[in-house]
Amino acid sequence: MPPDPPQVLPEALIRRFSQWEVTQEWASPAILKRALRPENYSDTTERTAYLLDAAVFDHHLKTITSRNQTHDFEVFCRKLCERVICQNLRPQTGPDGGGDSKAESETLPVSDELMALTYVGEANAGKEKWAFAFSAKEKWLTKARSDVEGIAKTGRGYKRIIFVTNQYAKAKARAALEDELTRKYGIQVTIYDRAWIMQQVIEFDRKDLAYNYLHVGQEVADANRLGPADYSRNRQLEAIEKSLSDFGSFTGMERQAVTEALVAAKLSRSLERPRLETDGRFQRAIRLSDAHGSYRQKLKARYEALWTAVWWFDDYNELNSNY
Repeated sequence: MPPDPPQVLPEALIRRFSQWEVTQEWASPAILKRALRPENYSDTTERTAYLLDAAVFDHHLKTITSRNQTHDFEVFCRKLCERVICQNLRPQTGPDGGGDSKAESETLPVSDELMALTYVGEANAGKEKWAFAFSAKEKWLTKARSDVEGIAKTGRGYKRIIFVTNQYAKAKARAALEDELTRKYGIQVTIYDRAWIMQQVIEFDRKDLAYNYLHVGQEVADANRLGPADYSRNRQLEAIEKSLSDFGSFTGMERQAVTEALVAAKLSRSLERPRLETDGRFQRAIRLSDAHGSYRQKLKARYEALWTAVWWFDDYNELNSNY
């Protein structure tokens, strides 16, 4: 296990890292750790970043139909749902996607072994059949009712219907409609509105989706200027993810899959990938260790997840609640 962090910063270390201003910033574990062990962090000096103002994005979503971006919005919603809810989505084909009152996308069945290897999304997405409907119409209540009715009448055995609208929906009205449609059709209905989209894109830093699929925002910096350590880490992470995607290759040596999953999580944190992605990889390692690992692997996976929460994300709450 990694050594315990020092309680007091020695005089020699202060002199060694004299380029760091010894102020209250040392109270941040991530700043302290980066100074003491820079080799554990990303060495990429320039990264691709996406600039997007919340007010600009809010207006862009509001005026989707006036710019005739309805199809772009549907693609954007599907990509966002793949990033947030479940990765196993397939689009409906045809000139108008799913068409009126039909699903714009639905889940593909995935084996339990493959679902255990995913690190984003919600539970049961691989076992159950879910339908997705996306709308940019102003009268979202009417559109939600008609879409859910049309999807329910297909008789395809959907267990859940997820409706995403570019409009703001009052919490009370949204909850009432979800309950009404769930009772009426016997299918769990979930409605996500513009506030949810704004949170996922702006607060959780998924601005790349808005830039690539809705063509709003700005891309800055150079994506190809990786540091030498990050270049190696990226190659290793890609190789591990590729091997984990074929879980059958670990038949009879499942504990090796646990080790690989934990290495992938540690590479993700060293590359300073978004926290949701890194946390997801650690949770995957924990799931696999619980299913196939030794006691030490179970302990190691949990310990590294907490270690990351403190020394990369300054999250003491996670440490206090799960240590």
